[in-house]
Amino acid sequence: RQPAAAPAAAATLRPISTPAPRYPADALRSGTSGEVLVEITVGTDGSVTNARVLRATPARIFDREALGAVKKWKFEPVSAPTTTRRTLAFAPGG
Repeated sequence: RQPAAAPAAAATLRPISTPAPRYPADALRSGTSGEVLVEITVGTDGSVTNARVLRATPARIFDREALGAVKKWKFEPVSAPTTTRRTLAFAPGG
Protein backbone atom coordinates (compact mmCIF):
# COMPACT_ATOMS: atom_id res chain seq x y z
CA ARG A 1 0.00 0.00 0.00
CA GLN A 2 1.33 3.40 -1.00
CA PRO A 3 1.43 6.19 1.57
CA ALA A 4 -0.88 9.09 0.84
CA ALA A 5 0.99 11.73 -1.14
CA ALA A 6 1.21 15.12 0.49
CA PRO A 7 -0.20 17.88 -1.72
CA ALA A 8 2.81 19.46 -3.40
CA ALA A 9 0.84 22.54 -4.43
CA ALA A 10 1.15 24.25 -1.05
CA ALA A 11 4.93 24.31 -1.37
CA THR A 12 4.71 26.16 -4.67
CA LEU A 13 2.92 29.23 -3.28
CA ARG A 14 5.26 32.15 -3.81
CA PRO A 15 4.20 35.37 -2.11
CA ILE A 16 4.31 38.60 -4.10
CA SER A 17 2.80 40.89 -1.47
CA THR A 18 1.98 39.99 2.14
CA PRO A 19 1.32 43.22 4.03
CA ALA A 20 1.44 42.85 7.79
CA PRO A 21 -1.79 43.17 9.75
CA ARG A 22 -2.58 46.38 11.58
CA TYR A 23 -1.97 46.17 15.33
CA PRO A 24 -5.21 46.83 17.24
CA ALA A 25 -4.85 50.03 19.29
CA ASP A 26 -6.30 48.48 22.47
CA ALA A 27 -3.85 45.58 22.31
CA LEU A 28 -0.97 47.95 21.65
CA ARG A 29 -1.89 50.12 24.64
CA SER A 30 -2.19 47.13 26.96
CA GLY A 31 0.97 45.49 25.57
CA THR A 32 -0.97 42.40 24.51
CA SER A 33 0.79 39.99 22.18
CA GLY A 34 -0.55 36.89 20.51
CA GLU A 35 -0.89 34.91 17.33
CA VAL A 36 -3.54 33.86 14.88
CA LEU A 37 -3.47 30.69 12.78
CA VAL A 38 -5.37 31.32 9.55
CA GLU A 39 -6.30 28.98 6.74
CA ILE A 40 -6.26 30.67 3.35
CA THR A 41 -7.26 29.53 -0.10
CA VAL A 42 -5.31 31.05 -2.97
CA GLY A 43 -7.09 31.15 -6.33
CA THR A 44 -5.44 30.51 -9.68
CA ASP A 45 -4.84 34.26 -10.15
CA GLY A 46 -2.81 34.37 -6.92
CA SER A 47 -5.37 36.26 -4.86
CA VAL A 48 -6.76 34.98 -1.57
CA THR A 49 -10.29 33.75 -2.24
CA ASN A 50 -11.10 32.50 1.26
CA ALA A 51 -9.68 32.99 4.73
CA ARG A 52 -10.72 31.80 8.15
CA VAL A 53 -9.29 31.78 11.65
CA LEU A 54 -8.45 28.29 12.91
CA ARG A 55 -6.96 29.30 16.24
CA ALA A 56 -6.21 32.57 17.99
CA THR A 57 -4.37 33.36 21.20
CA PRO A 58 -5.81 35.31 22.93
CA ALA A 59 -9.23 34.63 21.44
CA ARG A 60 -10.83 37.29 19.22
CA ILE A 61 -8.31 40.08 19.93
CA PHE A 62 -6.44 39.91 16.61
CA ASP A 63 -8.88 37.96 14.39
CA ARG A 64 -10.28 40.89 12.39
CA GLU A 65 -6.89 42.41 11.60
CA ALA A 66 -5.39 39.01 10.71
CA LEU A 67 -8.22 38.21 8.27
CA GLY A 68 -8.18 41.71 6.83
CA ALA A 69 -4.45 41.43 6.14
CA VAL A 70 -4.42 37.97 4.55
CA LYS A 71 -7.31 38.86 2.24
CA LYS A 72 -5.02 41.50 0.69
CA TRP A 73 -2.15 39.08 0.17
CA LYS A 74 -1.06 38.24 -3.39
CA PHE A 75 0.81 35.20 -4.62
CA GLU A 76 2.18 34.16 -7.98
CA PRO A 77 -0.60 32.50 -10.03
CA VAL A 78 -1.04 28.77 -9.41
CA SER A 79 -2.44 26.02 -11.60
CA ALA A 80 -5.20 25.08 -9.13
CA PRO A 81 -6.71 26.71 -6.04
CA THR A 82 -4.46 25.95 -3.08
CA THR A 83 -5.29 25.96 0.61
CA THR A 84 -2.58 26.56 3.16
CA ARG A 85 -2.12 27.74 6.72
CA ARG A 86 -0.11 30.65 8.04
CA THR A 87 0.51 31.91 11.55
CA LEU A 88 0.50 35.67 12.07
CA ALA A 89 2.29 36.82 15.19
CA PHE A 90 1.41 40.04 16.98
CA ALA A 91 3.99 41.53 19.34
CA PRO A 92 4.08 45.11 20.59
CA GLY A 93 7.04 46.91 19.07
CA GLY A 94 7.67 43.95 16.77
